[in-house]
Amino acid sequence: MTHIKDLFKLDNQIALVTGGGRGLGFFSAEGLAEAGADVAICGRDIHGKLEDAVEKLKKIGSNSISIKCDITKEDDVKQMANIMKDHYGKCDILVNNAGISDMAQSKTYSLERWNSIISTNITGTFLCCREIGKMMIRQKNGCIINFSSENGQVGFSSGMTAYATSKIGVIGLSRSLAVEWGKHNIRVNAILPGNMEEGMMEFLQDKNGPMYKMIGIPLLNLIPMKRFGKGDDIKGTIVFLASKAGSYISGAKIVVDGGFTINAGI
Repeated sequence: MTHIKDLFKLDNQIALVTGGGRGLGFFSAEGLAEAGADVAICGRDIHGKLEDAVEKLKKIGSNSISIKCDITKEDDVKQMANIMKDHYGKCDILVNNAGISDMAQSKTYSLERWNSIISTNITGTFLCCREIGKMMIRQKNGCIINFSSENGQVGFSSGMTAYATSKIGVIGLSRSLAVEWGKHNIRVNAILPGNMEEGMMEFLQDKNGPMYKMIGIPLLNLIPMKRFGKGDDIKGTIVFLASKAGSYISGAKIVVDGGFTINAGI
């Protein structure tokens, strides 16, 4: 029987986090590094925040690198997988965090905007799963965590159709891969963050700002726990799913939203 503390250790594990330069992606990378993993992070531009994030991870003790990659471009993703293989020799954990959001009423929503959301949030996530998955299949082990969203579970009148469609698609992708790749000892799960104070909803930090008053307060009233999510809420969930503590969990959707999705008051 493994000691409970050892269940959460990630020593000798190699992880890759897409969109790991800021927000929920960085918190994921930070949590994995603090648990003992060496973490690579990728983004469209390796300069600025991605470089800063790598330096922070190195201070934790992680053998971290930054990789330039636009996940909507197949060649970029293939190159990213090759860099992981050349630098680390393997990839044990993949966190697909990179994504974009958009908001507009469906009746005026252009095909260009729709395709942009789908190509990033669905196609990009699939490409990363496919290319890193090939490595994991050869290794006969791996853990993939895909970022979905509470928006894939509930409807909003504010015009989130494209985003919600992409995020519920991530759940379908995760479940299908969990079944298809289970025989290779690869686990695939989806994490569904709620209203977080970092990432795409940083405006929730400014309690005096107009966006907080217009959107933040109504959202807060619908959260049973009466607070917005923080980085630690993501870090804990990511490490749990990536570690031995979550070794028998696959094909799951883990909702991290303070009870927002199940609130009948919505």
